[in-house]
Amino acid sequence: MRYLFGFICVLALSVVGCSETGPDLCEGVECQDDGNECSEDVCNPVDGMCGVPVEAGTACSGGACLDGTCTVLTTVSGTVILDVSLEEDRPAAGATVSVLGTSLSTTTDQFGRFSFGVFAGDWFFQESKEGTWGNIQLETVPPTGLADLELEIVSDALVAEVAEILMIDIDDAKGWVGVSFGSILGEGGETATLSEPYVGAFTPDADDNLVLSDKLLPGGGHDLEFLNVGVTEELTVTPMGVDGVDACELTYPGTVYPVKAKFSTEVAVSCTPFP
Repeated sequence: MRYLFGFICVLALSVVGCSETGPDLCEGVECQDDGNECSEDVCNPVDGMCGVPVEAGTACSGGACLDGTCTVLTTVSGTVILDVSLEEDRPAAGATVSVLGTSLSTTTDQFGRFSFGVFAGDWFFQESKEGTWGNIQLETVPPTGLADLELEIVSDALVAEVAEILMIDIDDAKGWVGVSFGSILGEGGETATLSEPYVGAFTPDADDNLVLSDKLLPGGGHDLEFLNVGVTEELTVTPMGVDGVDACELTYPGTVYPVKAKFSTEVAVSCTPFP
């Protein structure tokens, strides 16, 4: 099972800087005091007192530090959309877009647009803004970069609207997990299990009304939303198709997902019909 959190300049607690004010503490510790610059393509920790953990460096010439090594960045650009209500959305100006497990982040402009350098590979993108439920979704960034990425956050007002429609409490100290089954070919019944407890699940019915259900409904939408999910960094999701109709699996097999308070975590699923 792969764990997708990459850390910029991962710092073991035993790797610290040295200070002349504490020579006894520094005995037997190799000083690494290059600040947050790269030396011979190796990212060194920032100066600190011996015996005290210090922040890892983040600056490299021509890139950034990934797992202690200078790594070239590629450009990711796109737009963050704010869902204001069930009927309205607009560009999210001033939203923060970041890559989990790294120091890479940026802020959207007045049109909700963003562009910043990101490592190539599979990364969780996180979007947030005051007065909203943020979003976490997994994206593959090729070495050539990624353009026109559309990310989404949801207003507090819309979450309250959903809670009223479903007549269920939605706890902002818990998370929200959205499982998207893509363009399925079945007649409804697809579902998923979560490794963390949750209270309440819903999906659109054939008339596009939101209905409490832990399975997709005939003629309804392809998204199954789990509410009040326990906060964790290691959520596992197991999708299930319908016997004799289709088989479903994670688009990124074996992935463990983060669940954060007042964030929606998106999980992509692919389904194929039985012969």
